[in-house]
Amino acid sequence: MSHCVLVIGSGGREHAICWKLSQSPKIAKIYALPGSHGIQQVDKCQNLEAATLDPKDFEAIAKWSKENQISLVIVGPEDPLALGLGDVLRSKGIACFGPGKQGAQIEADKKWSKDFMLRHGIPTARYESFTDTAKAKAFIRSAPYPALVVKAAGLAAGKGVVVAANADEACQAVDEILGQLKYGQAGATLVIEELIEGEEVSVLAFTDGKSVRAMLPAQDHKRLGNGDTGPNTGGMGAYCPCPLISQPALELVQDAVLERAVQGLIKERITYQGVLYAGLMLTRDGPRVLEFNCRFGDPETQVILPLLETDLFEVMQACCKGQLEKITLQWRNGISAVGVILASAGYPETSTKGCLISGLPAANSPTQLVFHSGLAVNPQKEALTNGGRVLIAIALDGSLKEAAARATKLAGSITFSGSGAQYRTDIAQKAVKIATASSPGLNYKDSGVDIDAGDALVQRIKPLSRGTQRPGVLGGLGGFGGLFRIKDLSYKEPVIVEATQGVGAKIHLALEHELYENVGYDLFALAANDLLELGAEPVAFLDYIACGKLHVPLAAQLVKGMADGCRDARCALVGGETAEMPSLYGPGQHDMAGYCVGIVEQARVLPRFDLYQPGDLLVGLPSSGLHCAGFNEILTQLAALKVNLRDCSPVDGSEDGLTLAHVLATPTRQYVQQLLPYLQKGNEIKAVSHVTHGLLNDVQRLLPEGYETTLDFGAVPVPKIFGWLSGKLKLSAQTLLERHNCGIGMVLILPQSSQLWRTSLPGAKVLGVLQRRSKASGSPVQVRNFVEQLQKVASPFGGTGEGELPVELEELTSKLSLTAPRQDCFENASGRRLTRIPTHYKDPILILGTDGVGTKLKIAQQTNRNASVGIDLVAMCVNDIICNGAEPLSFSSYYACGHWQEELAKEVLSGVLEGARQANSSFIDSHSAALPLLYEPQVYDLAGFALGIAERSGILPLLEEIHQGDVLIGLPSSGVHSNGFSLVHAVLKRVGLGLNDKAPFSEKTLGEELLVPTKIYVQALCSLLSKGNHGIKALAHITGGGLSENIPRVLRKDLAVRLDANKFQLPPVFAWLASAGNISSTELQRTYNCGLGMILVVAPTEVESVLKELRYPQRAAVVGEVIARKDPKKPQVFVQNFETSLARTQKILTLPRKRVAVLISGTGSNLQALIDASRDSAQGVHADIVLVISNKKGVLGLERAAQAGVPSLVISHKDFASREVYDAELTRNLKAARVDLICLAGFMRVLSAPFVREWRGRLINIHPSLLPKYPGLHVQRQALEAGEKESGCTVHFVDEGVDTGAILVQAAVPILPDDDEDSLTQRIHKAEHWAFPKALALLASGAVRLGPEGGL
Repeated sequence: MSHCVLVIGSGGREHAICWKLSQSPKIAKIYALPGSHGIQQVDKCQNLEAATLDPKDFEAIAKWSKENQISLVIVGPEDPLALGLGDVLRSKGIACFGPGKQGAQIEADKKWSKDFMLRHGIPTARYESFTDTAKAKAFIRSAPYPALVVKAAGLAAGKGVVVAANADEACQAVDEILGQLKYGQAGATLVIEELIEGEEVSVLAFTDGKSVRAMLPAQDHKRLGNGDTGPNTGGMGAYCPCPLISQPALELVQDAVLERAVQGLIKERITYQGVLYAGLMLTRDGPRVLEFNCRFGDPETQVILPLLETDLFEVMQACCKGQLEKITLQWRNGISAVGVILASAGYPETSTKGCLISGLPAANSPTQLVFHSGLAVNPQKEALTNGGRVLIAIALDGSLKEAAARATKLAGSITFSGSGAQYRTDIAQKAVKIATASSPGLNYKDSGVDIDAGDALVQRIKPLSRGTQRPGVLGGLGGFGGLFRIKDLSYKEPVIVEATQGVGAKIHLALEHELYENVGYDLFALAANDLLELGAEPVAFLDYIACGKLHVPLAAQLVKGMADGCRDARCALVGGETAEMPSLYGPGQHDMAGYCVGIVEQARVLPRFDLYQPGDLLVGLPSSGLHCAGFNEILTQLAALKVNLRDCSPVDGSEDGLTLAHVLATPTRQYVQQLLPYLQKGNEIKAVSHVTHGLLNDVQRLLPEGYETTLDFGAVPVPKIFGWLSGKLKLSAQTLLERHNCGIGMVLILPQSSQLWRTSLPGAKVLGVLQRRSKASGSPVQVRNFVEQLQKVASPFGGTGEGELPVELEELTSKLSLTAPRQDCFENASGRRLTRIPTHYKDPILILGTDGVGTKLKIAQQTNRNASVGIDLVAMCVNDIICNGAEPLSFSSYYACGHWQEELAKEVLSGVLEGARQANSSFIDSHSAALPLLYEPQVYDLAGFALGIAERSGILPLLEEIHQGDVLIGLPSSGVHSNGFSLVHAVLKRVGLGLNDKAPFSEKTLGEELLVPTKIYVQALCSLLSKGNHGIKALAHITGGGLSENIPRVLRKDLAVRLDANKFQLPPVFAWLASAGNISSTELQRTYNCGLGMILVVAPTEVESVLKELRYPQRAAVVGEVIARKDPKKPQVFVQNFETSLARTQKILTLPRKRVAVLISGTGSNLQALIDASRDSAQGVHADIVLVISNKKGVLGLERAAQAGVPSLVISHKDFASREVYDAELTRNLKAARVDLICLAGFMRVLSAPFVREWRGRLINIHPSLLPKYPGLHVQRQALEAGEKESGCTVHFVDEGVDTGAILVQAAVPILPDDDEDSLTQRIHKAEHWAFPKALALLASGAVRLGPEGGL
């Protein structure tokens, strides 16, 4: 039988009921009175307009129901039930789901309800009821329990309850509800209850008046703001099932609450059929009933019904027929539903109607629902706000955490025009946090990164490094950078040469066949050979190894190969970086980059194109095989042909049992020992070309304009491996010439008369001679007899073909406009950049550093925001070398990717160039490669190499000079910087948030926050370090290993440090990570910088001079001290008050961000400082600048506001009759913008007493003197005339006096002997830009407030 039903109501609850009923096969038609736009869209549903049927005319409803054969009427809201609609319907023989007027008293009359509970032994809070305000307030102050819950006895749309913080607030609520009848006659009787503590849970139940069946428990969120702050509402969201109530407690609720209530109703002869809603408090003494409701809850219904599997119509019908005992409720198992309410601006006091709604999903889905509470449509069918609570966004998922994240994300994707939407971002987070707290805490090792393994590798390779030491080496592995003394060499006019290289996909071959040392040797040989092109002696080498999982023995063998190469070339292995990145590299995947620094005499720099003569010889030195070119495509094609590389080699080496893999992996020949002596003599070799990009390409690099040559292979045999390769892959001769060395690893230009190639270079062959270019067209390099030689060695393998190989090495820097280099940087004849030693260095020390960006790259790649990671790369490297006292000179990078995308590569490199600019470093070169065998198509990795220079006397750290009592000065970080991102990824996965979701700790997205670039400290520190007596004994860059691992790098074993977390700002991102990932404080300190990017160890006598340079521009602060380490087993870093700071920051994150207005009259430089600080989450300013008001048109401050996207108003005082009228207009606009706090930033108006009183405690000003000295105007002139030694600025509360309010922050500025009014004012401005944001942060967080007597 098909049924027609009528649903009374128009809200989100009724939308959910209609949606659920429509799924019943027994229902043919659902009428909704009055219904809504959302209900109208539900299958089987039709709205009844008020013109058709008046919702308040119960007799008419009954008549219409009879006439239209309505089987069941379902009443959603409480008002019709309280007014007796159920009684009218039943009297006409119409089934009604909902109690009659008597039963509805359980909600409609709080006094009756509390008395009912008392009569029937239902556990509830103690209470009294009143109709007299004086008696009610007297009771509040004299009750034997905290009588702080004040309720209107009647119906007040869910808003008539005040939970007061103290007796004064409770009495104020009495005055408003009872005295002023804020909610009308609903408040004519008051119920005052005992304040009981615990979590609130809603348990709704179906009842037929005899039996009762509980639904799944849910939790509503009554307060408007996150962290249960703000006024009470009808409910801002809910989730179901609620895990906060245990099964035993649910059983107790069934027996002691629901069953007793139904039996009590029977005893009192009250028929009750419908929903019985018990609002519970889970106290230490068990569940207590806060209230009963006589209908479905809103918004609980919207998250409960999607989990109900039983036919809702059958359940309701059974209730009305007294047959509920025949029904077994079935629920979806293992699924959670979370709903987030979106409310209009002004709710709950008012509602904003008519705002355009954007971003609504086209339709509901099994995992995502939107129900309408107060939504209308205009004639254009556009959705508009039409009430306080507008809609609810619901997500369903097997994980409560994931459902909450998805519901919040859905809510965030829906926007209201005008003043926007209000919604909470912490729905269900109580349950999630409890689940998180009971689950194991995340740590860095769990996320796939093992710091201990990295430390073990360092210890294992230290002997390898020591074995490469040579004159000049001062420091290496384990410090922040590798050090090399140039004076230990015999150069008169030394020039620095640098080379960066990678081994390409050859590492894939090495890993597959465990030929680790071979490929390590390759890496060094490639970089060292590159230096020979410029005539340089390799002196120092750094490596970068990246992997998915660090395997110490494997990595050690890679480094051993590099060390072998270094020893052969008499070059020092001075340092390196190992990056473990499980989210970037798959299991077993690795890549490597190498960086070599060389020295050459100024007069010996190659090439010498100016010495070229026709007839000069092109001499080739034999390669050892393929070297490292083209392996990605070679290995790919061989795999496609199913060639087994473990088979015995078909070419050289088979007699020794070598496999194909061994032959292909033969290490690159390095030519340092062979060529360096002759390069240093400087009288024969005119140019050198290292063949890495294909023989033709690299020979062409030797030919300046006007020259050409012909390479003749008539007497030059081609190695068999190239014949096998050509035959197997059917490659053309031209392809081998363009992509491979073809047996020639190095090409020299020698004078025609030179015998060097005959007498001193074994295996050397003359390939051709230089000739003047005869024609402008065509290639300047021709080849003879190569095809014939190749055919000889290819014929046993099937002969050559026409196959081609793609380019692997990419040239990008030539396509970019590079930043201007330092003055000491210059280019050689072929365009490569070199660096002269700055002349003011007497005993220069080169300092080398390398690093990567880690899995922060993954965030850039996933969000397609790749422009800033290059800044990170430079920062990580240059910040390290600063720790040795270095002035950065130059920077080089390595970029490898899966699929070459030129625009992406340019975007990344643009960040590197910007970082080099900020670091005052010349950009030298970027080695770029496309390696699909190593990387997924959209993935890339970056490595950086920084070179700096320092006077030997200025090298840091001064370990022997650090003593107990030395002071630690901290420079703040900009956030996470570039370490610990594997743990960040693990946290994001745990909480189910995406990078495009709003960050829980700021107004930006998570992607935007996490990609804030690492701070570069060069400009902050280099000028200070250049001073002779700077007082800095050590610098510690807080990178991988966090505070715990990095500060000990500059301490002797007998010393430790004590940091005070109350003296530096813990950025909110770390508080959120700790909470979301349940990360311990120890793990947090061991992984992250925790807000300190650089630590300075300073002599106590020098602290003030250092802070004078750094306090205001860098926000530097004293953060701790050096102490004696009494127990060698204990850590060297102790952070006191860390837990307190962490808890404080986590609490702030639960509070609504303060809305701030800034009043200006001029340039607004302090306005800019406030905007910048509020948008820099690392500064912890829990506020947003939402409005700028100027009393003057056209001032610069208004432009600043416009550029920042901050709304602004010009309200001219000239347009108003008096100060009071003007200030009243200010107040009106400030309140319209819902402003919490006001900052006066150069607002040149005297504010009226009413305005100051109105905003007392929320109004602050900055004054350019150290109050109480020099209030008022012309303060710098007064300070100078008085002969003061210092001035400064003061941020203070505004009171009715002139600059007499309580002081929040002061910043002192010394007055210099040559200061005038302008120069002093300018320096004080810098102090203001530090002080004003600091004061706002204190006020917005609640750390300070104005007391009743005017003090803090």
